[in-house]
Amino acid sequence: MNLQHYELRIRGLKEAPGKIKAAALIHTLDALTKTAERATRLLATGAGTARGSRPKWLSAATDFTISGFRPGSTICDIEAPSLRETASQAFGQPDFWSAQLSLNDTALDLAARAISEAQSENSSGDYFDSSVLEAIGSFGRAVREKQVRYELTPNSRAHEEFELDIQSCAQIRERLKALPEPRAFVVSGRLDEIKHGNGRFSLLISEQNRLFGRLDAASLNVESLRPLWGKQTTVEGIVHFKANGQSRLIEARRISGRVEGDRVFEEVPSAARQELHDLFPHRDRRIQSFDPIELAGTWPGDEPLEDLLAQLDQTALRAVEC
Repeated sequence: MNLQHYELRIRGLKEAPGKIKAAALIHTLDALTKTAERATRLLATGAGTARGSRPKWLSAATDFTISGFRPGSTICDIEAPSLRETASQAFGQPDFWSAQLSLNDTALDLAARAISEAQSENSSGDYFDSSVLEAIGSFGRAVREKQVRYELTPNSRAHEEFELDIQSCAQIRERLKALPEPRAFVVSGRLDEIKHGNGRFSLLISEQNRLFGRLDAASLNVESLRPLWGKQTTVEGIVHFKANGQSRLIEARRISGRVEGDRVFEEVPSAARQELHDLFPHRDRRIQSFDPIELAGTWPGDEPLEDLLAQLDQTALRAVEC
């Protein structure tokens, strides 16, 4: 296997150069691996964490090797495999989903980009979500010393680097509070791309705007997309947002051909939008004694994603009954 080489330099330790307490090393490597894992999963699937067991490709992509320690503060030599060798099936067509991703990258490259972007005040949030920020913030608790600083340097200019200190970790943890919460939306457009391997799709809403999506595996399978390819389609589901409020993707719970009245949903969701469209106006249904705001509770507030999904299901059932 072709491995890429990096140096993780830990400055500010109380130990002599080249030494580090076992607990500090364990926590540091855990923070690094967790950040890399979540950043990689985010770019592959649209979310940094997911229920269920870790995919084999993700375990392979974050199977780093510590090849030595050296003085000069304390330097850990790390070897990491490329995404091409470990996760090519998960990414497949990187231009379909992920911004500026190369299969020659490693999971450490994606971690470095996430850390650098998280420290940029006006960053869009392409490389991090709340779970990635939480992982980066854990560097601040890895070593209980205020002057500690982490630096990852690749041996090749083709790969990424980062610098991170305790103050930055605290700021990143604060940034978590400002991230938009996922919200229920209905979106209509032309289904113009399908990736059969992992249920990803692209919805063309206008000539300039498209929304990426993935199927909720518990509700849909990729065969449900086949008859709709190239046609006007309406998608109901949960939209996940980037830090700048732009939509990252929609997690589709229902997909159907567009019917009369669906044009009202031809709009790219934004976290700044406060209104909630009636989910079923085009089907001549009236939901008696139903306030649309029920769908989101304290929208766009703090309800768990599972609650949003359950509310979407309940709303659809009540609409059908009416």
